[in-house]
Order: sequence, then structure tokens, then C-alpha cells
Amino acid sequence: MRTVISGSLVGSVVVWLYGFTLFHPTPVTAQDHPPRPLFKWQIGEDLTYQVKWSFFRLGTLRIQVVEKRKHRGETVYRCRLFIDSNPSLPFVNIHDVYESYIGEDMFSRAFFAWEKKSGHVIYTEYQMDYRNNLLHIIVEKHTPQDTTRLLDSLATLDKKILDGLSILFFARAMAKHPVKIFVPVIAYNKISDAFLNIRGEKRAVKTRGEKVEGYYLDGRLKFVGIAGIKEGFRGWFSPDDQSVPIKAYMKAFIGSVRIELEQWHRWNARLVFKNPENWGGSFPAIRQELD
Repeated sequence: MRTVISGSLVGSVVVWLYGFTLFHPTPVTAQDHPPRPLFKWQIGEDLTYQVKWSFFRLGTLRIQVVEKRKHRGETVYRCRLFIDSNPSLPFVNIHDVYESYIGEDMFSRAFFAWEKKSGHVIYTEYQMDYRNNLLHIIVEKHTPQDTTRLLDSLATLDKKILDGLSILFFARAMAKHPVKIFVPVIAYNKISDAFLNIRGEKRAVKTRGEKVEGYYLDGRLKFVGIAGIKEGFRGWFSPDDQSVPIKAYMKAFIGSVRIELEQWHRWNARLVFKNPENWGGSFPAIRQELD
């Protein structure tokens, strides 16, 4: 089956972004005026975040930069996101894994998702073939007994796109640019726009008992993304080369949630925090069991 999906339509994620700029008074698309990525990849980077609604801990996000590798002859960075709900919460059982291959231009080359449902796992794969302007979509239902292919489709792409994980790294790489920008994102097999209002300026934010500065941006999603994230969001990124997400506020299915950095590995937290040893920690080796 062949489906036409235009990059001018709309699509996905897990991220934080929106705003007003001096250099671009009207919104532009990412590829009309692509800002230059200002970002240092750190292989082995491992970041864990607590997700809270009011005073209740909903769960944990864990983001990893696993490796640098080749994919279809291009250099890509293999990144992972683990989403786990708080086991003490009744009626909530989320244990999802997302993986993205991100090019040096910060756009997606491939995306994989393992989303746990009751008694089965929904596996999704997107392969972006920009040379031939094609997007290959595969969706499967995995049970302990068998695998059922639910969708195997080709879509036509007219521009490069992001996915629900790579949009976060795109925001990290662009956080120091003052620019309003629309980016096409694929989520749940549809392409939609995310609006990023990147301020390109540092703003103070209080997190973990300290008042720190980070590059601020906000934005809006025109779709429901990973873990039910939707609508408006705002966040702060560390001012060093790794541009680590420090804190974010996002809308989710339960309401407004707060996301704060909790632990890290392969990042110098002293560039931002005065006493990180009081609450940070190291991690074991990066998980490879999905290989």
C-alpha cells in the first residue's frame, strides 16, 4: 500500500518548546531557514528525569545517547527514551521504549517504538529514505505467542522530519538560536507540525532547591505525542555545549506536569548546579538488551 503524506500536513513526540524573536519576526519552517546546530554529542550520556503532577510522582523518563554509527551510509546517533510509570500508582502501567537514529543535521533517519499494552506490545518502525523521498511505516502486534503485522506502508516525503524523540534533541541543538520555527514531526503514523518559539536567551529557573540559568524556549504541539503529551510546553536547557534539558512544564492526559532532571552520567553538572553531588548519581552501563 502506498500513502501520500505531505510534510506540510501535521505529526509527534516527548519534548519542551515556543516564543518571539528579533531575527525572524514571522514563523519559518525548519528547512526554509535551517539554524546551525549548536550541540555537542556525548556518547554514553544518560539522563533521568522525575515526572510530577502536583506533589505526586507519576513516573520516570530516561534518555540515553547510545552510540555513533552508520545507517544507509550516513553518520547517525542512536538515542533511546525509556518511560516508566510509578509502580505505586494504581491503574497505571506504562513501560515504553523509543529509539531514534538522528543525523548530524538533527533530523530523523529511523525511529522504533515498543509500547506495552495489556498482554501485548505494539512495535512501530519508521525508516526515512530522503534520497528517494520515501517513508516506510511498519506496525506490529507482539504477543508471547506470535507477531501480527498491522501495517506495512510507504509514504511520500517532501521534506525531512522529526519523530517523538528526535524533536527533543533538535530543540537542544537549536536552543541558543532566537527563532520561531515550525518543524514536521511524525507520531502515530501521521505527520503534524510542532511550533518552537526559541528565545535564544538565558532565563532563571528554580529546580531541586537551586536557582539556575538555562536557555529558555516554549512551544505548542498540534497533535498528541509520546505518553499523551499535547498542546503547550516550556523548558530550560543548560548553557554548555551539551544543552542538557534541566526542567520543563508540559501538558499531558492528566493535566500539566513538571519534569526535572534527577540523575545524569557523562555530563558535568557543576556547569549549572552548585552542589550536584547532593542529589545526582552515576549509572550502570547503558542498556543494550533491545539489540
